[in-house]
Amino acid sequence: MGKYFAVEHGNLYIFTTGPDVMLSLGSFPVELGLFGADTAWRVSPRVAVVEDVLQRQLESAQIVLRLHGYEKLPLQVEALEAYFVDGLELRVVEKAAGWQTPLTPITVKGGEED
Repeated sequence: MGKYFAVEHGNLYIFTTGPDVMLSLGSFPVELGLFGADTAWRVSPRVAVVEDVLQRQLESAQIVLRLHGYEKLPLQVEALEAYFVDGLELRVVEKAAGWQTPLTPITVKGGEED
């Protein structure tokens, strides 16, 4: 069905639906500090959550996610947290089907727009 990410209340939610497989946490550069010992993060089979993400971390994480085919999808934190706990896709699929937002251009320092 899809690969998505959302930013709610300062937390980054990375999630998949359908047959899509979650991105390896090793795909994020260690320098980002998203999944290190000094950060609050958690993972379930379909959702990864990084709490209290800094703006610079978020900007870099979005680049990595978009390069791997993830789309930004605004969802309520309650739906995201419930999906993390029980994995019931119905909690996020309806929004995913109706809220396909166009990607905004991103610019990498010294590079071209993606």
